[in-house]
Amino acid sequence: MSSSFAARSNYDTRESVTMPQMSFQSCRYSAAMHKPIVFVAILVFLPSSSNAQLGADDDGNVSAPPTFEAYGLASGLKTIDATSSVIIRNPQPNQTLPFTPSGLASGARVGFGWRHENLELLADFGFHKYSDRTGSTSMAPLMAGIRVYSLERFRTSFFGEGLAGAYRWTVNAGTTNFATVKGIVSGGAGMDIRLTHRLTWRIFEIQVDIAGARNGPLLTGGPSSGIVYRFGYQ
Repeated sequence: MSSSFAARSNYDTRESVTMPQMSFQSCRYSAAMHKPIVFVAILVFLPSSSNAQLGADDDGNVSAPPTFEAYGLASGLKTIDATSSVIIRNPQPNQTLPFTPSGLASGARVGFGWRHENLELLADFGFHKYSDRTGSTSMAPLMAGIRVYSLERFRTSFFGEGLAGAYRWTVNAGTTNFATVKGIVSGGAGMDIRLTHRLTWRIFEIQVDIAGARNGPLLTGGPSSGIVYRFGYQ
């Protein structure tokens, strides 16, 4: 009897010690399982709530476009030929030839637009400068016009535009030195990817311009890329 009572006492003691340990471990396991579940629930809830607030579809595309946008782009612009129409045959030694800077001028563009649905009215200003061994030239166009956007798909949209205005043209190259204002018209197209509710990456924009020059209109243009900030969602 005494031996069986002792065995039972030892068993009860082990049971009383083991049960709290198992209970504590099960609580820790349950808490550890709840953490990823809560984390996943947050990840699922936040995008759906933000899409509902922005009027977005299942692909994250905002159905209601913003009212305003401002942008800043790194840009290039082909230089305008300022060479005189006079042709020099058999130039004398050490004679200065009327060559002017020619290449792709680097610069920047900034703009502001007001948008209604897929149609936007915009104003655009740029400044580009180029220099080489013949001298330097700069072009500062100021234009206004219309831009038409496609519907957004998978945060991506395309656009086409037409602008017109004037540009300030300066040339400093040997005996050719002047600053003047000429007319300019432009047509272009590009592609946007919306990064956030307000920020958009303009992956590329290509413009083809017809600019006034010394010997009549000349073809110019170039690429641009940068960031667009949109605001005024309704």
